[in-house]
Parts: sequence; C-alpha cells; structure tokens
Amino acid sequence: MIRVQDVIALALPTGTKIVAGTAGLGREVTWATRPRPTPPAFGHLSGGELVILSPTVLAQLDERLTLDGALRQLAGSGVSAVAYIGTVTKAARDAADAADLPLLQLPKTADAGPLERDASRLITDRRREVQRRGQDVGRQLMELAITGEPLDQTVRALADLAQRSVVLQGRDGRVLAFHAPTTSSPDLERIGTSLDTSHGELARWLVATAVSSPAEPPTVTYDLGSRLARIVAPVIGRSGLLGSLSLIAPRGAETAEDALFTSRGAAACAVVLARDHAAASARREVELHVLDEILDGALRSETTLLQQARRLGHNLLAPHVAIVARVDQAGPVRVAGRDGRWSALGDVLKRASPGRDARALWRVRNNSAEVVWPVTGENDVPRLVAALHTDLAAVTTGEGAISLGAGTVREGLAGIRQSHHEARQALTLGRRLHGPGRATRFDELGIFRVIFAAEGLPEVRGFHDETLGALIAYDRLNNAELQRTLDAYFAARCSPKEAASLLGVHRNTVLYRLDRIREITGQDLDDAAVRLRLQLALHIHQALYGGPES
Repeated sequence: MIRVQDVIALALPTGTKIVAGTAGLGREVTWATRPRPTPPAFGHLSGGELVILSPTVLAQLDERLTLDGALRQLAGSGVSAVAYIGTVTKAARDAADAADLPLLQLPKTADAGPLERDASRLITDRRREVQRRGQDVGRQLMELAITGEPLDQTVRALADLAQRSVVLQGRDGRVLAFHAPTTSSPDLERIGTSLDTSHGELARWLVATAVSSPAEPPTVTYDLGSRLARIVAPVIGRSGLLGSLSLIAPRGAETAEDALFTSRGAAACAVVLARDHAAASARREVELHVLDEILDGALRSETTLLQQARRLGHNLLAPHVAIVARVDQAGPVRVAGRDGRWSALGDVLKRASPGRDARALWRVRNNSAEVVWPVTGENDVPRLVAALHTDLAAVTTGEGAISLGAGTVREGLAGIRQSHHEARQALTLGRRLHGPGRATRFDELGIFRVIFAAEGLPEVRGFHDETLGALIAYDRLNNAELQRTLDAYFAARCSPKEAASLLGVHRNTVLYRLDRIREITGQDLDDAAVRLRLQLALHIHQALYGGPES
C-alpha cells in the first residue's frame, strides 16, 4: 500500500510542505490525478486519489472557487490528499484540518504534469510489488497445504511472512489456530474476547461472502478494540463457509499487503480444512462401522475388528463404559431438531474428557446417542457421566430434557456390548424411577437390576398383582394414597412417626392408613416375611410402572 507520506518522500519534489491535515498521512493513495478541464471537474474521482491543484486550475474551473471550497468538495469525494502549487490560506488550512485531509504545499516551480506521472508510476510500481509479494506468499502457503502440513503450521507461516498475529476460526467462532510472530505482537489472551464471529455484522458478512471464489476470497477490515484492527477473509469450502482467517494490525496501519496476505492465507487454509474434513468424515464412517459391529453383534472377525479399531487409535481390550443419552421431547418432534440435536455431540465429548489421548466411539440412533468411552477405572465414571450430562443439557436447550444411562466398566468386545446393554437398562429404569432429565448409572440401581432382568417373566407381574393388586385398585377408586403411605413406611424403617414426616401428615393418619392396608391386603405388617414381600412388590411396581403414584 502507498500512503500519503510515501508519496511525499518518493514522488514529490524537495521543498514540499505538509501544511494541514497531518492526521490523514497514513491514508492509502490509489492514484494521482488533476481535475478535468471541463465540468464536472471532480466527477472522475472514486476515492483514495492524490489531487494536484493550482490557482490557475481553480480559476479555469470557476472564478469563484477558492482553495478551501475545493478542499471541502474533494473531502466529500473521499480523496486521500491534495497537493497545491501556490499560497495556502488560513481558511484552506482550517478546511483541511477539519476533514483530516492532508494538504501539501508544492514549490512554486513544480509542474503538475510530471508530478502526476511520477506519482502514478510510483503507485503502479508499488502495486505490482504488492501483487508479486502476495503471489509469492500464496505460493508458499499453498505448498504447505498441498504437502499435508497441519493448520497450525500454515497459520504460523503466514504470521511469520506478514509479521502480523494471525488467528484462524471455525464456522462457530472457535479458535482453530493462532500464532504471534514476535513477543511484542498481540497475543490471543489480549484479543480473544473481541474475536467472536458467531453474530453481528461480521457474521452476516462472512455468510454473504461464502459464495465467493475459495481461491481469492474477499477481505474486510473491522476494528478490534481501540488500538487494533482485524483484516478478515472467509475460508470457503465446497459446502460453503468453513471459517474465517484474520490478520491483526495496529488500527490505522492496515496495508494492501495485509489484505492480500489474508486472502491468500484463507485460500490455503481452505485446502487444509477441506482435507481435514474429508479425512475426519472418512474416519467417522469407519468408526461408525466398527461401533455398529460391536453393539449390534454382527461381528465379521473379532481379530480383524480389533485390528481395525487399533489403527483408528481405539484399544477395545482396554476398560470402556457405554453411555446412552435420550432427548425427552416436551412437544411435537420437529424433523430438523431431531436430525440436528446431536450435531454438537463430538465437541461435547472432547470437552467432557480434557487431556485424554483415547477418543470415544459414538453413534446416533433415532432419538438417542450411544457412546463407548475409554476410562481408567470405575472411579472415572461418575465425573464423566456428570460432565457429559451437563454439557448435553446445555447444547440441547429447548429440545427437551436429557436423560442418560451408563453401564459398568468392562473390557473387550463382549464386555463393551454388556456395558451397552446395562446403559440401556439404566436409561429405561432411570426414566421410570425418577422421570426424564436425570443421569442414572447401572451400578446405582441395586435390586432394580434384578427386577429389570426378570421383567419379561410372567411370574414377576403375577407376584406384583397378587401382592399389590387390591391395594392399587382401592387407591384408584378412593385416592387414598395407601400405596404411597406403605412406600414411605418402609423408607422410614417402619416408623409411623418418620413416615408421617415424609408424607407431611399426622402420625395418626399414617396409623389409620396402615390399618386399612392390613384389612385390604390381609397381610400382617408385623411379619418380617410379609414386609419383605410387600417391599419387593413395591420395587417391582416402580421398575415396571414408574413409582408408587403410578
């Protein structure tokens, strides 16, 4: 980029003075020109020009046109500077200062024609140099991308070549790579809070430019706080926007090179991201195939499957735990919501297990997500389950309650399959016992594990109906809460006083209800065997129907 101060130093004659508008000396100069000899004299200006004037030229345009009046017109056209051959009045200096428009006083012997040619030649030569450097930088970055270098290496190379801090962000605004070329360059901690691209004017611009050429993406400059600016280009792939690349420069010191380097860097990053996305998609397909074989039991060869998983970085002989999550939709299921609600699951798994080398296997089945997670032992499971449940609830806000079931830690293919079976049991029982929105571990279920395993046996339901059938029927007709009272009585270790406290009623009410239970069931609650029978029947009811109130 050629700035006003560069033109003064390299193209204007010795003796040129800066008489006003010094605040605009850093402006880019796109061309040097004189007014047209016929009206409109300034109609050819598009902004960024250095305009050369003289008293003779002003008089030819309009005898009444003064220098200060011409300066105000030119400031409205967006010119970068005005060079004047002649005496500059105070009114002209005031007009230039008011517009931050550099006003240069040329020597009286200066010739406007040669000045225009020299300045234009300088701008053209510098523009060619910028283009050459941009092509050279683009070639170096593209070589890195094509030879398989990772994103952070591409970003590092661009930062070193441009001598600017560089940040690459994903489509969701997450920082994928960052590099500051020197210790004095702005670091990520300093600028991180200002880098959000997920909303606002910049987000809309990125979406709008995603249809541009991936090889030559456009750039735009935005302020980054009070002292810095970011030159941004979209990173574009076949499917649209992949992210954005930003060069960080001091505010007001951005150059044409910065914009060109940003565009070339975004093109190289698009190649790397497209390659990484293709590799990730291929890996994901293979991982899904492996997980389907493990969980669905259609094994081709156990040895082959273990080897294939190991090549992907998964040691299936190590301890794993299976987890199943489900969204309990509050209202009608929207197809778009059903398909997209698990889109952030991969990122959630990474956040829930920081510092882990091993990766989880996961898949989506209908309304559920199923995860096989490598762990170090049983003590690792509660924290992981809690973290996954919290993060999933956060990313699916508005979709419904997240219910989660976790199996026990097991090893090998058969062990993982068993843990998956336990996780599904834990999810089902947890929703029956506690309702939706809870995380339930199989090892917490106690006697319910046995009941669930025997759920399909007719003897289980027969035992339940024989023991509690009359009591349930009485409650339905009279809303007497006898079943709930019996459950509280056992929870209170058969203490009527503590049961009354749990139910929020008087102790005499509990004693009356216990008498009614004895009459209806024909059972003696003082008999330990009867109490065991009733407790087991209550647990069966909770496992099958969801609670004493059901």
